[in-house]
Amino acid sequence: MDNDLKQKIALFRYSLIAPLLTNTFSQNTAKEYLQEVTAKTFDVPGRLSKTYSPSTIKDWLRLYRKFGIDVLYPKSRSDKGSSRSLPKDAKDFIIACKMEMPKRSAKSIYHELIANGYISYDEVSLCTVQRFIKKANITPQKLEPQDRRAFEFEFPNDCWQSDISVGPYLTIGNKKYKTYIIAFLDDASRLILHCKAFFSDNFISLLTAFKKAVAKRGIPKKLFVDNARVYQSEQMQLICASLGTILCFARLYSPESKGKIERWFRTLHDQWMNTTDWLTFESLDNLNARLARYAEQYNNTIHSSIKQKPIDKYTRYIDKLRFIPSKQELNYTFLYRVTRTVKNDATISMNGILFEVPLKYVGDKISIRYDPTCLDKAFIFTEDGKLADTIYPVNKIENTKVLREQNVKPVDFSPFATT
Repeated sequence: MDNDLKQKIALFRYSLIAPLLTNTFSQNTAKEYLQEVTAKTFDVPGRLSKTYSPSTIKDWLRLYRKFGIDVLYPKSRSDKGSSRSLPKDAKDFIIACKMEMPKRSAKSIYHELIANGYISYDEVSLCTVQRFIKKANITPQKLEPQDRRAFEFEFPNDCWQSDISVGPYLTIGNKKYKTYIIAFLDDASRLILHCKAFFSDNFISLLTAFKKAVAKRGIPKKLFVDNARVYQSEQMQLICASLGTILCFARLYSPESKGKIERWFRTLHDQWMNTTDWLTFESLDNLNARLARYAEQYNNTIHSSIKQKPIDKYTRYIDKLRFIPSKQELNYTFLYRVTRTVKNDATISMNGILFEVPLKYVGDKISIRYDPTCLDKAFIFTEDGKLADTIYPVNKIENTKVLREQNVKPVDFSPFATT
């Protein structure tokens, strides 16, 4: 395949993900855009007509964010003489995985190929993947050298690291469910601040775990994450800004930048996931109870790098840590934030639900905060961060209650300052 054709294919792939990258799709949601795109058949340059799965589009999107346009170019064949049972998309995915993390094992890539629907156990063996990786000869030495000097912050809560990893599959009612583990680690002490398994790796799951970590362990000065879309959301940036936390993203091509959390996940897999019979787990709550016990054991075991227990190093500096002073402030800080213009009938709409708003706001653009998991009420905030009014869905509240709540004294939830 000549370079011109490779370039045309790369640009074709980019054309499918560009609306998602720039949020310029005409559909109401990204999910609807994906459904429409994957329902079509495309005339791929130099190839036969083809359809694509949502997982393929999502992988292109994820890899483009990490590596740019080059990763969308088709790779030259490197497996002549070996089994050709691997689909082309699976081979591209394997190469991209090794580019992203050269030391990643063939076994972990094999299981991710199956999880993402590229192959099945019946069609492709682990040996086939191992042969392809060996033949492709993708080694760390072939990558551009980078400055990967180790770093470590001096005090607890100077910097947290966070990441998301695929967890075990749970069988509930004869149906298999994929889980995702979200974890937060303190850089200085190696303490696992909080970790929890979810059935989805979306922003609501991330927000739930982050809120719990802050409630238990205080406010970090920095939060170090990768470039995954869930971490780059505007809501995440707003919440970190309210906490006084700097949201930092790992350098592209450099998974070593967040090596501590990556190493912990490898330890979790080796010591816990790979030694547990998951068929005995009956619920996500059961899994999380066991996960919490493992994290507690880890925190109370001497760490080889710091030569002490993570919990001991963390608590030694407890007086230097910042905490949110009340549960109420914690709850308000972690609400979704949006702006809405109040209609002439004194209503606004959020997530398809109509809310009643005091008449004094008709025609105004107002700042709203709400819990996306519980839309029984929402809150109007002033520009300087004070709670002004509580609002409720239409026909869910008596007018007398609305009038009473309009007179509630505003509470100051401006960004935290030292007192």
